[in-house]
This record gives sequence, C-alpha cells and structure tokens, in this order.
Amino acid sequence: MLEEAIAVRDTMIVLEGKVSVTSGAGTVTAGRGDIVHMPEGMRVTIRAAEAGALTAYVTYPHWQVARP
Repeated sequence: MLEEAIAVRDTMIVLEGKVSVTSGAGTVTAGRGDIVHMPEGMRVTIRAAEAGALTAYVTYPHWQVARP
C-alpha cells in the first residue's frame, strides 16, 4: 500500500496484475492494459491485488515549462 500526494501529473499503466487507486473521487480498480491518470496535488492510496502488480509510470517533465 502506498499513500501519497501526487507531486506531478502522473499516469500509471498496469502491465500485470491489478491495482486499486483510491482518492476523494472514489476508487478505481485497474488491470492489465488499463491506464490511470492521477492529477498533480491529488491524495491517493494505491493498493496491489493479492498476487501483486507490475506498473509503469509516465510523468510530465516537471522541469520544463508547460506549453499551452
């Protein structure tokens, strides 16, 4: 289990297994091939299923100025 305030815009891709992401907006359960967007500043709790999960993250390059 991971409880965290998202510091940058994150996108999580589930490669194997299942995860659940809980925030003030509710809970999303994601499995293989699913994509979960987590906006900057959102407080989340991420839990892997009993068998575990393998995920990849895509993060906006926060060291660059955003383009409109």
